Amino acid sequence: MERRKVVLFQKTFAATNSMAAAARAAELPLDEARRLRDQLRAEPQAQAELDELGLAVAALESEAVRRALTGVEVPVFHQGRECGATVKHSDQLLMFLLKTLKPSRYAGVKDASPTGPGRAVELVIDLSAADDDDTPNEPE
Repeated sequence: MERRKVVLFQKTFAATNSMAAAARAAELPLDEARRLRDQLRAEPQAQAELDELGLAVAALESEAVRRALTGVEVPVFHQGRECGATVKHSDQLLMFLLKTLKPSRYAGVKDASPTGPGRAVELVIDLSAADDDDTPNEPE
């Protein structure tokens, strides 16, 4: 079974405590979802690994938002010597986030409704990386 499906099942089941919702989110038949739930409960090590994977994914999402909105400092060189720095934002990450959050507007599709049987996707992003005290205020 795909690791993505296992993680989707586990996270949805933990959030909703609904076997049917978790099975739909992971695109699993209900009987297979029950077996997976029982298997995860029987394997505490697997549970710990999935929790660690969730933390790693959250850290990666946070870093992607920070790079897209705040950017990273890149040194500038002139005649082989560093003479300053500039901030480089990731437009690709920003477009990816926009396409994921608002596919009807940015993904270039006419109908953004899911093609499957009512599968809802929720993307939770920590936007605190965009709150930077060094960001210039808008002109008054």
